[in-house]
Parts: sequence; C-alpha cells; structure tokens
Amino acid sequence: MSASEPPIEALTPDFSAAPTAPTPAHPVAPVPPSPVLPDFAPPDPSSLAPPDPSSLAQSPDLPAPVTPPSVLRWAVTKTVLLFAACVLTMQIIGGAIGGALALLNPTVMDQIRQAMAGGGLDMQTIMQSPSFNQALGPATLIGSIIGEALGICFFFILRGKKLVTSDIGTTVPVGHRWGILGTAVLLIFGVQFVLSLLNAAIVTTGYDPSSVQSTLLDPVLGSTWGILAAVFLLPFFEELIFRGAILRHLVPFGVNFAIVTQAVLFGLWHLNLYQGIFAVPMGLILGYVAYHFSLKWSYALHALNNGFAMVMGLSWMPGWVAPTIMVVAALGAVAVLVLHRSRIKPLLTEGNGDVHAFRIGWAAPAFIIVTAIMLIVCCWMMTIA
Repeated sequence: MSASEPPIEALTPDFSAAPTAPTPAHPVAPVPPSPVLPDFAPPDPSSLAPPDPSSLAQSPDLPAPVTPPSVLRWAVTKTVLLFAACVLTMQIIGGAIGGALALLNPTVMDQIRQAMAGGGLDMQTIMQSPSFNQALGPATLIGSIIGEALGICFFFILRGKKLVTSDIGTTVPVGHRWGILGTAVLLIFGVQFVLSLLNAAIVTTGYDPSSVQSTLLDPVLGSTWGILAAVFLLPFFEELIFRGAILRHLVPFGVNFAIVTQAVLFGLWHLNLYQGIFAVPMGLILGYVAYHFSLKWSYALHALNNGFAMVMGLSWMPGWVAPTIMVVAALGAVAVLVLHRSRIKPLLTEGNGDVHAFRIGWAAPAFIIVTAIMLIVCCWMMTIA
C-alpha cells in the first residue's frame, strides 16, 4: 500500500448509527381518529304530526302564528255552525219541552179535559188562560236548562274533553290582577248605565225596547228557582260555550280576534237587540278576563251582573239605588281608563295577532249567513213585545 492511498478503515461505512429520515419540505397533519357514529333509529310517526293549534297560543307574550286562510275559514265555519246548532237545540227542543210540561200541568190538563168534554177544545184559548201562563214559568225554566245543556254537547265536537278540563282551568297570569278585575266590574256597570240612558231616550218616542226582555224573561224569573238559575246556572252554561269553547278554539288565530268574535256571537245569542247591544261589550270584558285569568273569574263577573239585575228589579228596592250605582261605576271606569291609559294600552294591543284574521275569518260564507240570520231574528223579536 502506497503512502497516498487512504487506510482501509476509512473506506468502510459505519453502520452503528441509525439513519436519520430526511425532513419533509411541508409538515404532515396528524390523521384524526374515526368518529363514533350514534345508533340510528327511525323517527316516531307521531312526532311528524302537525302541532295542536291550541298549544300555539298559551301565552300572550307569544304572537299568534300566521295560518293559511283556509285553516282560519274552516275554524270559523265549524264554530258558527255548531253555534247555530246549539241555538236551534235550545230554542226548539227546550221550547218544546217547556210547552209540553206546561200542558201536562194538572190544572191545565183539567181545563183541557173540560173543554174536550164540552166539545169545544180551543188550544189557543187554553194557552192564553191564566192557569197555563202560571204553569209556563217553571216549565220554561226546565226547558231552557235542558235545551242549553243539550246545546253544550255540540261543542264537544269542537273541543273534546278540553271543554271540561283545560278550557275551564287555563290561566295566563297578569300583573295587577285585582286592579284589572275591579276595572272590569266598573266597566260592566258603566255599560249598563249607558244602556239605561239609551233606553230612556228611546222610551220618549213611545216605544220601550226593554219590554221585549220582560216578555222573554218574566215567565222564567217568576220563581225563586228561576232567579237562582238566571244568576248561577245559566251564566255557567254561557261561559262554558263562549269564553270556554269558542274563545279557546279561536285563540290560535289571534287573541283579540277570538275575544271579539265570541262577543259578537254572545250578543246574537240573546235573540233581541236590547240585550244584544249590552251583551257584546259585556262579552268583550268577560272574554278578556277569561283569557288572562280563567273561566272562573269571568263566570263570577257574569253571575255578579245577573245578580245585580235581579236585586235591582225587586219591588222593595228604592228606585234611586240602581241609577246611583251605575253612575258611580261609569265615572269610576272613565277615571281608571284615563289615569291608567298607558298601562292599559299594552294589555289591549298584545293580542292583535294576525291583522288579517278578521278580514279572512269574518268573510267565511257560514259566518256571514249565520250572523245575518241571527241579526234578522234579533230585530224581529223587538216587534213582539
């Protein structure tokens, strides 16, 4: 080996050190772990069903949902058709039961037998006799109670078991409860005062519009049981129909729409303009109370109003008592509305809902036909007094 050649050890590679991997030009991102997928279960078919409309407006803080016009028209149509069926049942079946019971009165039956024995039976004469009129009062009361009870059954089609459960107990609390309820009482008596002024003005023309009310109600109110029924039982039936079934059924389409619609139907329910003119604002007040508090409070106010009318009609009651109470109530209502107008306005506007509800719902052919016929009947009844 010459001196210029390198040693053999220098030509032998060193394998004792591990090779170093070349550094890549770009860093490699770490591979994420595979996600764990949850077990898949098919959806429950019941969860795909549309929600119950009555569950969409449980709080006045939530706006009423905008619904298709066809849904609103059908809801109003179903409501007024059941309302008409209820009125017909009350008048036809209730009237037939009342007339039959009056004819079955023992005194009236003796009069009929005597007329038949004499060969000169005249039913018109029998029905105009004092004995028949005396028997007609209790019989009419029983017929009215049975007729309204049967009429209420139609609204089970509209509400089902809710008619006797949630429609009665549903409550949406509002602040200043006692103040609002007190204002409602003042407004009711104030409306009575306005109606009495209107009646007094019409009487000056020689026609007494309140006489039709006496003609319709005097046979029923001629007994203690009749007065108790007019104060406690019949208001419960009416609250169940109007502030229960009808109001709750229409609330999803707008709170104010529901309150005004049931108030209009409540006015037509009385079948005469004199009572109907008072019943509409009365229905507005009771509808607001029923929605924001519960049906028990609207029933209490309704019974209070009827009881006040019964007491003021007693023969021993001084004539100045009722006008004084109504005047004070009217002045109090005006004062409350003026002094607390800033607090009252939000309570009235919160339930506006869909602004087209009145235009669409009241344009339903069934609503127009039923209300027109009922209005004609109300006008015709004013001529029979």
